[in-house]
Amino acid sequence: MKEIIHEFGIETDWVEPMAKALGGYISGNHMLIPDTVHTGTRYVLSVNPDITVMFADVLYHQDIHFKLRNTNSDFIGIYFNLTEGDSSHITNNDALAMGRWNYNLAIVESSVNLDYRVKAGTKTYNFCIFLRKTLLKEYLIGSGHLKKLINRVFDQNQNTIFHYNIMSNNSLQYINEFRNSNIEPLTFDLFLSATVFNLLGEYLDELIKKDLVVSKLHDTDFTAIISSQEFLISKLKDSFPGIKTIAEQAFMSETKFKKLYKKITGLTPYEFYLHNKLELARDLLVSGNYNIGEIADKLQFPTASNLTHLFKSYFGVLPKDYLTQL
Repeated sequence: MKEIIHEFGIETDWVEPMAKALGGYISGNHMLIPDTVHTGTRYVLSVNPDITVMFADVLYHQDIHFKLRNTNSDFIGIYFNLTEGDSSHITNNDALAMGRWNYNLAIVESSVNLDYRVKAGTKTYNFCIFLRKTLLKEYLIGSGHLKKLINRVFDQNQNTIFHYNIMSNNSLQYINEFRNSNIEPLTFDLFLSATVFNLLGEYLDELIKKDLVVSKLHDTDFTAIISSQEFLISKLKDSFPGIKTIAEQAFMSETKFKKLYKKITGLTPYEFYLHNKLELARDLLVSGNYNIGEIADKLQFPTASNLTHLFKSYFGVLPKDYLTQL
């Protein structure tokens, strides 16, 4: 597996070294990479003095292990990731699947080291937006949000900005509009900048609605949370094991476990468990081998009616209507 040690930043002095590490070179805003590594477009644009974006629409032809080691800690990376294939964030030999059908939005401050692995055959489509911390802080102050927490949020001794989530439907729509547009080369920068501002606007609107978890995060914390997710997935055919049991598996107090789980994933442990349980129920339903009552028994939902209610809340339609849409 090819290893690429690189960095990002608001200033674009990292672009040429990254292109060279991939065996290529830069031409204007393009990183031109050998076809043996990947084919497609990798494009970097300074949107304004406080915002830079790397847009990638590429098909990998060999396995790559990206090692992000930033030397500047003055920005936040916001990664909208619609990758299809085998891609994951890895730390301490634990992997978190990333991409269109998994976590597809990551918000990570630049001081955090990230390892990202992609396998040959993976199709990447993503917007990596780098936003200066001072601009984000000014926005939050101006919005009146986090008045009592603002200094703690941006104090690296007290907090790590690190969060994985699922992008909003509006964000997905903005990306699909860009993806499906026939953009002329002369207007590409304009369309890309507009998409970046739309995505940032949507992210910031969502941010001020949330209760942020302020805490310092260590690699071992991330590993513990990912391991707990694997444990929960192994229990999908059983009842929810309970916070006490999961926290013990992670060698944490219940309070710390719930706090870090919410910080990293944006979900409570039960929400993560239920969402995956409903995804499994959907797969069983689509297989045609079980009716909704049999699925409820198999996955230990209290009743078929309870499963039907939860299914509609999560997928937006009743199970029978879901099947007619296939």
